[in-house]
Order: sequence, then structure tokens, then C-alpha cells
Amino acid sequence: MTEIIRSLMKGSWFFAPSARDLLFSLRTTVTSLVALSIAFWMELGQPQWAAMTVWIVAQNTIGESLSKAHWRVIGTLAGAVAAIVLISAAPQQPWVFFPLLACWVGLCAGLGTLCHNYHSYTFVLMGFTCAIISISSIDAPDQVFSTAIARSTYIILGVVCEMTVALICEPGVAVRTRATVRRQLRDIIEETSSAVRDILLSRPPSERDLYRTLSDVMTLNDRMEFSAIEAGHSGPMVAYARATLGQAAKFMSRGLGMQTRLALSGVKTGSVARPVVAEFSAFLEAMPRFLDSDAGVAQLCLRVGRLSYACETAIEKTADTEKGNPDRHSLVDDRIVLQGTALLLTELTLLLRCFMCADMDRTTLSHLRLVRPSNWRSAMSNGLRSFIAVLVAAFIWEITAWPTGTLFVMFVSVVCARFASFSNTVIASKNFFLGAVWAVAAAIVPVFLVMPVTSDYPVFCFAAGIPMILGGLVNRHHATAAMGASFVNFFPYMLMPENHFRTDEVQWFNTSMALLAGLGFGVMVFRYLLPFSFASFRRSFGAIVENGLRDIVHADTRMTDQVWLGEVVEGMERLIAHEKDRDAPRIDVWLRDAFSIMTAGRNLLYLQLLVRNKMLSSDLTRELKELFEQLKNPRLHVAVKTGAIRNTQATLYRMETRSDDPAERIQISEAIGCLSIAARELTRSGAFFNRDRTIIPGAPEGPVSAAL
Repeated sequence: MTEIIRSLMKGSWFFAPSARDLLFSLRTTVTSLVALSIAFWMELGQPQWAAMTVWIVAQNTIGESLSKAHWRVIGTLAGAVAAIVLISAAPQQPWVFFPLLACWVGLCAGLGTLCHNYHSYTFVLMGFTCAIISISSIDAPDQVFSTAIARSTYIILGVVCEMTVALICEPGVAVRTRATVRRQLRDIIEETSSAVRDILLSRPPSERDLYRTLSDVMTLNDRMEFSAIEAGHSGPMVAYARATLGQAAKFMSRGLGMQTRLALSGVKTGSVARPVVAEFSAFLEAMPRFLDSDAGVAQLCLRVGRLSYACETAIEKTADTEKGNPDRHSLVDDRIVLQGTALLLTELTLLLRCFMCADMDRTTLSHLRLVRPSNWRSAMSNGLRSFIAVLVAAFIWEITAWPTGTLFVMFVSVVCARFASFSNTVIASKNFFLGAVWAVAAAIVPVFLVMPVTSDYPVFCFAAGIPMILGGLVNRHHATAAMGASFVNFFPYMLMPENHFRTDEVQWFNTSMALLAGLGFGVMVFRYLLPFSFASFRRSFGAIVENGLRDIVHADTRMTDQVWLGEVVEGMERLIAHEKDRDAPRIDVWLRDAFSIMTAGRNLLYLQLLVRNKMLSSDLTRELKELFEQLKNPRLHVAVKTGAIRNTQATLYRMETRSDDPAERIQISEAIGCLSIAARELTRSGAFFNRDRTIIPGAPEGPVSAAL
């Protein structure tokens, strides 16, 4: 609360807002008042919901607004049908009705957690729309159909008003969207290439900087859904943009593996690898200057091709001159570094091709895009929490016989469903509650000083419009957006305008108490019922990555680089959302371990790809398959698996020493490089896997020293 007030007092965004923010606030205020006047003209009950819907649907971009409006209508209609079915199934039976309602809200909260963007919002709407309509119809179940029609009507009215005005006020949005997407992709490529260049120069960025870059990539990938709406018939452009983001994440994560190769191989003393790495670093430094035009990107592709040729030539040189060379260990080290450089160049080539929209089929593009995996554990927790909260709220109403207890239960259902899918439910629900407190306070002036003395609608608009405009500005500022959104949502509700009568003061106070009590109870539910804990998160994330590592080494695995990156980054985002302001050293250690897990998994995935595509010799394939059999055993502790990796690494090194075929030595050293990275990174991330495990008799008892 103090931080929000400090942000308001210091922010020029509030006292001297930008023209764009002020126009948005003015436009949405006028639209909401127009929607309210139309609802009055149609003589709808509770016409304030039309004005509330305008503010709920209005977002920073037209794409977000259209998407939210689309899914809000679908969720509202589905929730209305569910409410009719629910009331019909349990008329005049409160303790049949409330458990059924709790099950429905819990189910919707859980399903919403499994989805992303406004697809999640659909299930949220289905949950609390059902609660609003069904609870409003408890006293008159025969009127549930009329109540459902009325709510659907003013929701659709608010959506139509906002969409009409937004489309009129945003001409030429498709052209601007294409330019914006291009600029955002350029910035992402520049960020990732800068991080990789710093790694090549042995000055790697901090884990927090790496996390911020990957989080930016994931966020922009999520927002491509809205850009697709704004760009109109530009499906290929959005597909290439998503593929570009996926490749940018892969390129940077591959750079983390390169960091390990450099540390293990001592590239500073390698005469063959050093000039190639230096040339690649210089190329990455100059690359951003060529990203502004297609011709510049084409030149970059040609230069990457020449670098790749030089790298492959250097790899062959190390293999041809290794046999009998007294400095063969250095040559093998150089080859491992050069093979990592070749992988980076391959990722960069595909990244640039996606950025310049080269000719690629849609299947390939869809495989390159990032994936946010579904978190079933969180879905179960959110569903169970919402189920319990609704039942407890209903029980409170039952034992207190509170006259406005139905509103209390309704708002508990709303807040539990609405925020179940948020990363940090406690902070989100708390800011939502604070916004409602400000809305109740701001409504005092028009309700008690203006509406009693006049029924003139223009005067009412003036009294209500000023707080709405201020709330709209608060809504546009990132630090106060959640509180601002709650304020502009509930301020029209607390005005409680009616066509033929004025709400009396007692009813207003009772409604205010029910609103604040319901939202406050929701905050306590998120804080004390199945709350986030670092220990629990660490266990669950450790289980997720262990299962992922086992999936990676299965011969018929469906795990991909994109899915693996998505799982690890989503875990990072969840932790940062809850713990970023608490224990910074612990978070830094955790991020380091998470990046180690990401790097190890990617290198094991690459080896599995080589084996599956039969790109290795039979002896090498056999050794790797034997290793994979051990790695996919769920009963082995990670320390034992790391020891198995080091044993295989030592075996491959002996094979490399005995081999007379340069091509085979190249294959073997490629596998050695990946195994070296996996062993080192799994050892570094051992804090994830310190739980007790059963060890199969005869399994290796611990890691052995790396042969290199």
C-alpha cells in the first residue's frame, strides 16, 4: 500500500500523463457512461454492469481488448448456461446447491490454471458468472433464466460499446503492429546475441540478466496472440515471429552450454579455436547494425555461412592432425569448443532465417515456437482452494444469516476464480482488494452528495467521470495497474444507479461491507490456504525436471527443446513472482541451478537426436543407449546418474584415442562435449535433487573424474 501511494506521489505519469494514457482514460470513461445510458434506456436491472464491462474489456492494445472481449462473451454465455443447470438441479436446497457451486468454481479455477492468456479468462468467467447468476437467483429460482438473459445482455452491451469505440479510435493498427513486432524481435535478437557474445569473451552475464531476457522472450511469445489479432490477415508474419522468439531462446540457452565448454576446455590456450571464437564474437558485436533491413539480414546469413564453413574446416583440421600429435589433448579441447561454436552458428542461422521470413513451411515454424507446459500440480491446488473457499463462505452465510451474505459468497467466488491462474495470487488479490477500498471511498461523494439532489444524467456523468478518468490513469501505470483495474471495475458498481429509484444509504453500506468482506476473505484464502512455500516449490519443480530428464532420454520421447525451455523458464517465473523481494542470494543460487538444469537437458536432447536419427557409429550409439537406460531409471539418484555420465565420457575418450578415422573422432568428441556439459551442470544443480532415493544394487556409487 505504501509503495503504491509513493508511486502515485512521485509519478509524473499521474500528474502529467502522456497524451496516449490520457486519451485512453477519457475514451474509456465516455464509453462506459454511454454504455450505462443505453442500459438505462433499455431499463436493464443493475445497469452498472454495462459500464463495468467496458472497463474490464478495455486494455492497453486493441488486440488484447478484442481477445478479452471474445473470450468474455463465450465465458459469460457458458457460465449462464451452467447457472441455469445448477439452479434447476438444486432448487430450494442450499446444501446441495453450494457444494455443486463450489465444485464448479473449483473446476473452472483448475482448468483456467492449465490455460494461458485470455483462454484462461474463459474458464474464470464460466466460474464466477455461474456464481453471480445462480446466487442472485437463490430467492427466486424460477427467475434464473431471466437473470441469465439480463446479465448476458449487459455484458454483451458493454463489449459492443467498447469494441466499437476502440476500433474507431485505432485506425491503421495493422501497419503499426507489424512495425512494432519487427522492432520487438530485433531487440530480442540484440539482447540474446549480446549475452552470447559476453559468454564467448569469458564475461558471462548474471543469472538475473539471463532470466530477464528469457522472461521477455516468453512474455512476447504470449503476446503474439494479440499481435495476430491486430495484424489482421497476417498469419505467416505471426508464425515467423513466434518461431524467431523460439530460436532466440534456443540460441541463448545454447550459449550457456558454450560457457561450460570454454570452462572445461581452456580455450584461451587453444590455437585452433581461438581465432574462430574471436571472429564469431566480433560478428555478434556488429550484427545489430544489420537487423534493420532484409538486405542487411541477408548479408548476415551469408557471413554466418562463411563462419560455419571456417568452423567446420577447423574441426576437420583438429581431427586430421590429432593422431600422433604431442599436443593432442589441446586439439581435442579445441574441437569440443569448435563443435559448440558450430551448434551456435546453426541456431543463429535458423534464427536469422525466421527473422527475415525466409521460405519455411508452417509445420517447421510451429515446431520452433516456444511452449508453455501445463502445470497440473498448480491446477489441482487452485481448484481445491477455490472449492474450500466457496464452501466456507457459504457456511459463514448460513450460520450468521447475514442479509447480504449472498453478495459475500458471490464476491468470494469471483476473487477465487479470477486470481487462481495468477503467478502471485496473494499480491494480485491484495491489490484488487485495495482498489475496491478506494472505489468504495470514491463513490461516497456522488452517492451521498450528488445523486440525492438531482436525477440529471449529465450532472451524474460529471461526478462519476472524474474519478473514472483518474482511475484510468492509475490503470495504465504498470506498478499500480492491478489496483487501478479494480478501482474502475468496482466504482461503477458502488454507484448503484437505478432507473426508477435511488439506492438508500443502508443498502449501500451493506453492499459495501459485503464487497470488501468478500474480497478481503479471498485475500486471506490465498495467503493462508495452500500458500506458496519455497520448500514445496523446490520439491515440485525438482520432480518436474527429474521427470523431464527421464523423458529426454527415452527413445520415443516427445520432449523438445521448446518444451524443455518452457518448463524451466516457467518455474523461474513462478519463483521470481513470489520471492524476488525476499532472499536475493537464495534466488540467485536457485536461478544458477535452474540454468544448469536447462543446459544439461538441452545437451542430452541433442545426443538423443543424434542417436534417433542414426547419425553416429554403431559403437558410439551402443554406449549412449546403455547410458540412456541408466538415466531413465526413476530409482537412481542424480549423483549416480552423473557418475554414469562420467563413466561413459571416459569410455568415449578411450574410443576417441584408439580411433584411426577422423570422421569417427569428430562424432565421438561431439558426444564427449555434450556429456561433459551434462555431468558438470548436473553436479552444480545437485541442490534440486537432495531427496532420498533408492539405489539399484550394482549401479555406480558415485561420479568419477572426467577424462578430459
